[in-house]
Amino acid sequence: MIARYISNLFLLTGVFLGFQACVEPFEATTEQFENALVVDARLTDENRVQVIYLSRTFPFESEIAAAETNASVSLIDESGNRMEFLESEAGTYRSTGPMQLSVGTRYQLEIQTSDGMNYLSDPEELPSPVAIGDIQAIRRPDDLGEDGIAILVDAEGASGGTNFYRYEYEETFKIIAPDYNPFEWDEVDDVFFADGDGYEVTVAPRTEEAQTCFGTQHSLDLILASTADLSTNELDDFEVRFLKSDNYTISHRYSILVKQYHQTAEANSYFTTLEDFSSSESVFTSTQPGFLGGNIRAVNTENALVLGYFELSSYSEKRFFFNYRDFYPDEDLPPYAINCAPLGSPPLYPEGFHFTFIDGELVVDGTAGSPLISAIKAGLIDYVGDNPTYGEVIDEEGNRDRAPFYTKSKACVDCRELGSNVVPDFWIEE
Repeated sequence: MIARYISNLFLLTGVFLGFQACVEPFEATTEQFENALVVDARLTDENRVQVIYLSRTFPFESEIAAAETNASVSLIDESGNRMEFLESEAGTYRSTGPMQLSVGTRYQLEIQTSDGMNYLSDPEELPSPVAIGDIQAIRRPDDLGEDGIAILVDAEGASGGTNFYRYEYEETFKIIAPDYNPFEWDEVDDVFFADGDGYEVTVAPRTEEAQTCFGTQHSLDLILASTADLSTNELDDFEVRFLKSDNYTISHRYSILVKQYHQTAEANSYFTTLEDFSSSESVFTSTQPGFLGGNIRAVNTENALVLGYFELSSYSEKRFFFNYRDFYPDEDLPPYAINCAPLGSPPLYPEGFHFTFIDGELVVDGTAGSPLISAIKAGLIDYVGDNPTYGEVIDEEGNRDRAPFYTKSKACVDCRELGSNVVPDFWIEE
């Protein structure tokens, strides 16, 4: 995610560079920026396999960064010991085994790309460990006056002055399908008259859980904090997440795993600047910063551009749960992820459908194909109930009801459209 974040930023700052002198009609091009190496390298003090991501900047019209493959990636400590990272998948490089970095030791990142370019980071040192403190959820309005739930975190602090943090979160939430039905589609026969019968759709009892599921989402924004303007070096009640009261993820039970990275001042400064750049409302602002360089540089040329930051940080995490009714005991639940109000009844046979046999051959008049079966096979609808008027005359012209079932959008009936029916290992009910 950070690699793509930086790639997009670089293309914007490239436009800044091209238009500092004056503003004239122009045709923006990005070809000259499509070959900068992007390094997403954040290593922690966790005893685990560490991961580094390499890619290349990409043009505005592209949605996918180009992975940097076949590179040689190493971590070198101040004693000259070399720890290798091997490519596990395109652009993803993993340490050959669990690796735990040491506080007080300086490390450098070395990269050699397949085109023979060498890159080396500045020496970096791991910050001292800082345990994440209390996590709490409180109901309050946000800066715009919108009601919701704020997730607040404390950091216990470390001696030695100002502390800098970067936060991420992983939220998991219970999903209950509002129109769940214990029956599901069973036989769906769309070959007319193949078995001596017409189109056929039946239902049968479900064999898998589809009423209660669990969804997971990850933070996407840079969440930075420091104690620079505080009277102590401890962080208290820092907001890492705000959930509006109409957010469907908090409808039942919600869990958030807050991940805390204790940064160096230099790393925090870099990502603060990155965040400021990305929040510009327009590329034609008075702030025209140009290329944002990090702590990684090409060794064998001055012309190769590299984006990203080699970061060492100490890591701590903590999980927190709450229920919607803890804060909204009498209010209606937030709106579901999709609108489940429309009740459908697609016909098994289309209007005007008629068949006959001519010289032993089946001839279908009007439109062939079943609207009901087509929607089922497309995964658009699910069974809600039987239509009691199916087959009965429903108008003065003698037309019969052609819809055997009531249906709704699949996600309204089957929660697996929005999450997994497997209960997470960490999940705790109240």
